[in-house]
Amino acid sequence: MVSDGSQIKPGEHLQSPSGKIRSRNRRRLLNRLADGGATVSEMATDSGIRVPHVSAEVRKMRNDALVDSDMPPGSRGAVLHLTDKGWDAVRSDEWSRALEALPLPENDNQICILSRDGPNLLIGLMGPTESPLILIPDKPPEIIDSTESSSGTEGVPWSWAAIRERGPRWLDLSSMESRSSPLPMDRSRIDTFSEGRSVIGIVRARLLDEGRPIAVAPGRWFSGPIHRPVPPLPENTMHRGPWVLGTCHKMSPDIRPKTAVAAIAGDRLPRSMLLKSSRSSAIVIANLGGIDVSSIHYPVESLDHWIEVAHPRLSDSERSKRCQSLKDRILGNRRSKTEDSTWRRFRRDWGQSEFTSEPISPGFIDTRGIGSAAIESLVRWVSSVQERPPIVVDLPSDIPSDVAISLSSHPSLRMVILAEKSPHFSNLDQLSQDPLRPLPWMMLELRSGKSLPVKLVDPVTHSPDSVSMQSGGISDNDLPAGTRFLIEEVEDQEYSSMIRSALSQYPEGNEEWANRMEASYPMAAWIASPPRTRWPRWQRLGKRLDPRWLVMMDFSFLPLERLSEAAEVAPEEALEEFSEKFSELLREAPDSALRARPTMDSRNASSGTSWVAAQLLANSPWLPNSLHGDLMKWAIDAWLCKPPEKSLAALQGVMWLYTREDMESTEIDGILREIIEKGRELEHGNELLIWSNLVDRSQRIAELEVEQIGPILYSLPLSWWSAISPDLLFNMLEDDDKFDWLLMNPVPWPAAILRKPGETCKAPALNELRHRGCDPELRVLLSRRMRSRVEAEGTFPGEPYLLDLLDSLDSVFEGRSPKIGRTHPLVGWLAQPLEKWPYFSTNECISGDANVAERIMLKESGFHDGLSESPTLD
Repeated sequence: MVSDGSQIKPGEHLQSPSGKIRSRNRRRLLNRLADGGATVSEMATDSGIRVPHVSAEVRKMRNDALVDSDMPPGSRGAVLHLTDKGWDAVRSDEWSRALEALPLPENDNQICILSRDGPNLLIGLMGPTESPLILIPDKPPEIIDSTESSSGTEGVPWSWAAIRERGPRWLDLSSMESRSSPLPMDRSRIDTFSEGRSVIGIVRARLLDEGRPIAVAPGRWFSGPIHRPVPPLPENTMHRGPWVLGTCHKMSPDIRPKTAVAAIAGDRLPRSMLLKSSRSSAIVIANLGGIDVSSIHYPVESLDHWIEVAHPRLSDSERSKRCQSLKDRILGNRRSKTEDSTWRRFRRDWGQSEFTSEPISPGFIDTRGIGSAAIESLVRWVSSVQERPPIVVDLPSDIPSDVAISLSSHPSLRMVILAEKSPHFSNLDQLSQDPLRPLPWMMLELRSGKSLPVKLVDPVTHSPDSVSMQSGGISDNDLPAGTRFLIEEVEDQEYSSMIRSALSQYPEGNEEWANRMEASYPMAAWIASPPRTRWPRWQRLGKRLDPRWLVMMDFSFLPLERLSEAAEVAPEEALEEFSEKFSELLREAPDSALRARPTMDSRNASSGTSWVAAQLLANSPWLPNSLHGDLMKWAIDAWLCKPPEKSLAALQGVMWLYTREDMESTEIDGILREIIEKGRELEHGNELLIWSNLVDRSQRIAELEVEQIGPILYSLPLSWWSAISPDLLFNMLEDDDKFDWLLMNPVPWPAAILRKPGETCKAPALNELRHRGCDPELRVLLSRRMRSRVEAEGTFPGEPYLLDLLDSLDSVFEGRSPKIGRTHPLVGWLAQPLEKWPYFSTNECISGDANVAERIMLKESGFHDGLSESPTLD
């Protein structure tokens, strides 16, 4: 069993610990229920306690109000679960044991055992872990020297333990509060070392080798080993194979199975990742919806098996005759007559598929678009010969038993992917989705019963069978903006001559010429590269070229599997182009998300991975429902690891996901708080920082500085800040410096301010904020400010919007029809009652400022009774 946490929320103040749980049986049973509800028999099996003792202890815990069930006491099959008091008892026990680990060390890499109950461990951590595996010394560590390079544990045997929770729970032992993460240690401050550390991480774990003796006293801190210990899996069978399945820990070698693996994956995303991880040098028979491949030719030998499936009642001689005539007709070797019934069944099962008589080399065989009989014949074909390259099969659930048995015993089988467990493959090691961690983490269970989390790796390298290059061209003969000055920086005359030759061949390119120039003149080779071969050349020359050259990369020829790698170094101009093209692709072909989704742990996401995650979130409404779970787990975490500068669309995608999934308001508020906190840490210009400033200052508008106002007005949607626009403009009109900024910067004030009182703010985290309508005092103040500017109208860019707002307010105050506007002919009608509006044609509506046009077309009037009042300013 595994746990998803102990219901301790960040920032929650914990009660004083009442002490440890002294009864071993009670503590073991409470810890078992902390992993999830269970019946008495399940608790007995999992805890190793006999059923009568479990029943007796359960009665006591019921009397103490520590547990409850979904059925009346004494009912058979009742599922027990912890009550709030039960959770408090578990927390108090953990807290008490954590206090015994004081004083806490300064090294973030140190851990300790807080308690042990058989194979179950309670671990204390000083810093986050990159892997769900932890190394535990078998005996107390010995200090061999005092240098910092020593771990103090050399020569000690090590055991492996797997974390049974999503992640550590951080407790502040000084304030008795929970934390969302450990406090960073500022080693540049002297008082950091004098104050001491007080935050400890607590996590439940389980030894992989349950009978392994551990002789380390609770509360004894130790570091991990320097040298690689004995791996957690059998080295001969799991670490010496010809292909890499994944990794589990930095101190463990790559997992390289020598025997076949049965992967249980019902959704397309894990199936796609498994195919990517296992495809190297293998024959892959699968539905390749998540992997881009070139055209497929099926082996003509598979028809020998298909004819048996299609005509099981025919004699062997008749089947052989029909099969040969079918092969002759398909391959066009000679004119041949095929029986109509055979031809009809062939077209039904194979459609317009193409066949080849050439030997099938390692590569993809796509099962999309062909019938179940055709898929069965392909599996029979690949299993019929013992000497094959490695075999990977995405096996349908309706495959006959004899076919499955034959495949399971094939010596070349590398991986079979199943929708659910099958008894025919029970003899293989099993790979299934990790219930706690999102992809690429999965759970590997060996035939011996040992299981541990494994992170899939993507061994993608450039090869003809892994990437499908689409045709297309670059229409503009001129170099993209921003690259000319890179050429001008070249001072060498010979190099400049080669660049001029390359320019003469741009954009069509000359591959042969570029290959000759690559070693000595990389810039010339890059310019002269045809669009189709530009990405492989970047992989060879990327370290020798300025990243700004990536603006020349045509997205149509960029392999989606390497999109995160390109985004890692691409300049903002290229990322904007990539974002537009990637969005178009995701909306036309949603399965492209499977190919672009990086195989990387979200906690260690690079900037390129964060960018891809942001694009997937931004386009979540167009992606299949089966991907929404991964978006809400992996993509949000990966995006927030290093949010790209352009992140508003991703934020909107997150809100769409959470509102669509009918999440509770507490969950939505929690993720918004996390995003806001992250936004506050970002650099100037990041859209999340701008949005965070809006949220933070929505009730304190006067605190907004000009440096913050500009990004809010220009980077955020108008509907996000329109609710504060009346107060914001009023504040800016009262300040001379801010008024100068108003004149110099065009802002659609009429569309923002002329709205009905009570209109809801559209910004995330501000849904309770309401537009209060235009205050009559604003008209008076605006009139005073603009009176001296009337004669010089049009001198500054911001004046037309301010004057249009003033004219609109004057017209409704004076009870007359509005004037023709400067920014939009109909802008004045936004201040008039809706019943006075005449009919406006579409052309009239769209001729001018887009924000005003939108309000006019939606028939949204900002009129309210207060606009006709006549206030005076003090």
